[in-house]
Amino acid sequence: MTDLYLIAHKVRGEPAFDIATHLTCPKCEATDDHCSACDGAGHWWIVPTSGHRAFPYWDCPLNVAIDWPLMQIHGRGIPDVPLDTIRDHYAVERDIAVDLVKVLGLIHKPLAPLAPLKRRF
Repeated sequence: MTDLYLIAHKVRGEPAFDIATHLTCPKCEATDDHCSACDGAGHWWIVPTSGHRAFPYWDCPLNVAIDWPLMQIHGRGIPDVPLDTIRDHYAVERDIAVDLVKVLGLIHKPLAPLAPLKRRF
């Protein structure tokens, strides 16, 4: 079974916890200390339930994380969140606003009044 970790990472600008695992870096296959795809770590962090890549600022093996007192003894306490220096799980551009109705050309145009119906009896 793949080793699982409890990780803390940034999601939409806020700190969050997830379960993650390692995936060998597909670019350097853990052979290049200067690889830009994995920042020289040789692996990517993957959230297995979604398949998304994560960029944790803290991690702990899940078997240790389950025992919180043991985790504290081993110095694995969770540090303060470095929100400005880590990548976001979902990058969100807050400055870009798109009016989807205008982009798709779905602007509501008032309908012309209908002519009265002539009924045949």
